[in-house]
This record gives sequence, C-alpha cells and structure tokens, in this order.
Amino acid sequence: MLYGAASPIPGISGGTLFVFFNIYEDFFHSASFANVKKNVPLLIAFLLGSAVGLLGISQVIMHLLTYYEQIMYFSFIGLILGCIPMIYKKTTVDKIKRTNVAIFIIALSFMIFLALMGGEVYTNVSLEQLGGVTPAIVTWVFIASFISAIAMLIPGVGGSIMMLAFGIYTIYIEALSTLDPLMISVLLISMALGILAGIKIIKNMLVSRPQTLYGAILGFIIGSIFIVFPGFSMDLEGLLSIIFMVACTILAYRLTKKTEVTENPNN
Repeated sequence: MLYGAASPIPGISGGTLFVFFNIYEDFFHSASFANVKKNVPLLIAFLLGSAVGLLGISQVIMHLLTYYEQIMYFSFIGLILGCIPMIYKKTTVDKIKRTNVAIFIIALSFMIFLALMGGEVYTNVSLEQLGGVTPAIVTWVFIASFISAIAMLIPGVGGSIMMLAFGIYTIYIEALSTLDPLMISVLLISMALGILAGIKIIKNMLVSRPQTLYGAILGFIIGSIFIVFPGFSMDLEGLLSIIFMVACTILAYRLTKKTEVTENPNN
C-alpha cells in the first residue's frame, strides 16, 4: 500500500521504499521469470496493496493540482532537486567517460527541446485541455509510461518524475482519479511491459554500465525541471511555492541520503 501511495509522488520512488524496507533484492528475485511461479501469493499481495494505495492517493493529488497548481509543481521541482545529488554521485563513482558525458548531454538536450517546443502532447495538461483522446496522445502515453515504468525500479528516481519529464503526469493522475477505462488500460499494459523489460535492463545496466545509466537519468531529471516549471506569481501563492519547494528539496535529499546509508551500511 505504501508503494502504491508513494508512486504518484515525484522524487519518492517505490524503489527507494523497497530499500527502506530491505526488500529491494527480494523483489527483483521474486519478479524474475524463473521464480515468478513460486512467488504468486507474494506478487498478488504486492499488486493488490499497490492498487489500494495508488487509487487512494490519486484523488488527493488531483484535487491539489486543480486548486494549488503552482504550489504543487514547485513542490515537485523541490523533490527533483533533492534527488539530483544522489544521482550525480552515482554518475561519478569512477572516472567520468566521454561516452557518459555525451549521453547526459543528449538526454538533457532532449528534455530542453521538449520544453522549448511547447507542443501540447508533451506538456503536463489534462486530456480535456488536449481536446480529448487521439491516436497520437495514446501512442505518446504508451511510450512515456513504458519508459517511466523502467524508472520505477531505480531507487531515488521513480516513474512519476519521468512522467513529469515526458509530460503525461496529469493524464496519469486524471485517469486514476476518474477511473478512465481506456487510459488506465493503456497505462497498465505499457507499465507492465516496461517493468518486465526494466527488470532485465536494470539488472544488466547496474552490473555492466551503471554510470551510463545514471548519466542518462541525470540528464532527464535536470531537464524535466524546464518542463515542470509552471511560471511564478509575486503573491502569497508564490511565497508558499518557494517554501514548499525548499521543504521538498530537503525531504527528498534526506530520503536519498537514507537510501545510500541503507545500501552501504559501512559508510
């Protein structure tokens, strides 16, 4: 339930919670194709609990986005900023290679390009604002949620940040809060496929090319700030936005520091 409740909150990933509860490796083991049949009860309990937590929190987040949009998005920016030091540290564990720098620049440039382009499909707006469901929107949601599902498996990153980065976060929350059958089906199918693909990809990348993986993630995360930024108003809401951003930055930073200590108890 806690995993599901945390999933829609950018900067607080489900992978981080797995590390907190000391079940990260167990989850990867039980979710592997070789062992899935042996762990059906465990996986059913996990999926049901996640669904309860996810559907419960989505209503709250949709309400906050509707009435406190600027404050919410500044809070998300704070959560993103708080995650950056942890991700940067992982990209610089060993000597920085030109390939990893190039991948970081490509990822960052891609996100800035999306922000500057300002196309409707790539912005965090609702389906109603986009004019309803179209094949282009469904395709983009499918691709973006597939990639976001892979990010869910990485401690400290999370799928919600990637959804913000790719501009489908509001659609995601809206679909959950309104129980839209079409969009929920698209999200569930793409995310299920993304998780299955991600388990193998993340395992291989974390073993063979961890700096390359985190270099790309760092570029996406920093670039997402340009997309998330909602504008700023010089009033009480603006002041509250700054306060919440700072508070969320500190919260996310402490959460990621806690993750590092849990992963490396001798440090």
